[in-house]
Amino acid sequence: MNYRPLVAVVAYHLGDDRVARWPHGGYGVPGPYLDRLRRAGARTAIVSPGEDGTPEELLEPFDGLLLVGGGDIDPARYGGDARDGHLYGVEPDRDELEIQLLLGADRMRLPALCICRGMQVMNVAFGGTLHPNLPDVPGMLEHGVPVLDTQSLHDVEVEHASRLFATTKVSTLAATSHHHQGVDRVGEGLLASGRTSDGLVEAIERDHDLDLDFDRWMVGVQWHPEDTASDDPAQQALFDGLALLGRVRGSKAQHHGVGRSRAYTIVEPDPAWPERFEGEAARLRVALGAQVVRIEHIGSTSVPGLAAKAIVDISVGLVSMEPRSAYLAPLVDLGYRTVLDPTDPDHEFASRDVGGERRFNVHLCLAGSRFERRHLAFRDWLRTHPGDAAAYGKLKRELATTHPNDVHTYTDGKTGFIRAIEAQALVAASRAV
Repeated sequence: MNYRPLVAVVAYHLGDDRVARWPHGGYGVPGPYLDRLRRAGARTAIVSPGEDGTPEELLEPFDGLLLVGGGDIDPARYGGDARDGHLYGVEPDRDELEIQLLLGADRMRLPALCICRGMQVMNVAFGGTLHPNLPDVPGMLEHGVPVLDTQSLHDVEVEHASRLFATTKVSTLAATSHHHQGVDRVGEGLLASGRTSDGLVEAIERDHDLDLDFDRWMVGVQWHPEDTASDDPAQQALFDGLALLGRVRGSKAQHHGVGRSRAYTIVEPDPAWPERFEGEAARLRVALGAQVVRIEHIGSTSVPGLAAKAIVDISVGLVSMEPRSAYLAPLVDLGYRTVLDPTDPDHEFASRDVGGERRFNVHLCLAGSRFERRHLAFRDWLRTHPGDAAAYGKLKRELATTHPNDVHTYTDGKTGFIRAIEAQALVAASRAV
């Protein structure tokens, strides 16, 4: 059974009049947030203001963090005016908890999704500021309660080179908003990854390097994806991405030789691997048609003489990464399981079993993208540098011996070697052009 990640969800205060004949306050989280996470395969637990301990101590049991909507942030946090008559629902202790948890999550590389107020907290946590009341800003659209019968108040234009696009694979998102404040100056170390037509920043994320910070995923959205996630796959993908990264994080080895991910086996080279690639590539070409630019055999089974897992890895270079359904639906019809990649805007993943065993991995990528070039360069380098191929094979066997039941830790253990070879190979390839 796959490990189910545990996501911390920060609650807000409930008044002492919420339950008849029960004159005590409490803490709560609206159900749709939890429902969307559970739909994504996550478990949820509420964390409330007033908890003692360092952020790292509080977050240690968790695999992900979700900040939800609510009232305004104390304006003292960002140099605002506490006398502003538009302020409502200020909870200073919640502000403090959420800011500290976010900074702790950043240090721990814990995936985090911040929604509505949560995105504003994220911006303030990194030194950003807020517009105290958007209706007072010239040229701003209405960002309050949406028109319910249309399910959308405005569109959000998404930056391609962002975690937001990587997760949703959509350039224009339909968003429902419920806010009167918004991001003014973006916090240090954050990127604006989505804007409305009036220029308002509606999505932010932690700055990252696609090659180095593949485990950093902190995304904030000003709208409410939980409102429309049941009908809009792009909105549900935000919860799916958080759950997926939490699952990977939580599945990794907790101590030497033991992990919570699947077992695997490294086998001797099989001369039939190229033939298996050709057969599967033919099926993929028929299924995907004009979307395909090229199909390549990659990974260890593409390098003669290299020991590998008995899984043929295939790179499929596509004309475009959207709409996602155009290339995922045909793969599902071929018997593939599809998994989004919330870290790379130019990559999606799918796998297919034969006889109950995984036999094919398909990496769908934008043709000509850095993802495609990296994998082809690595393959070609190992094919022409037998010493490096032998060293890679030795590393793989050592990792398989140390972590036989934890494929995630096995994969992480290869990353440094792979990145070093890729860097050399890409330089060599650029000189050869």
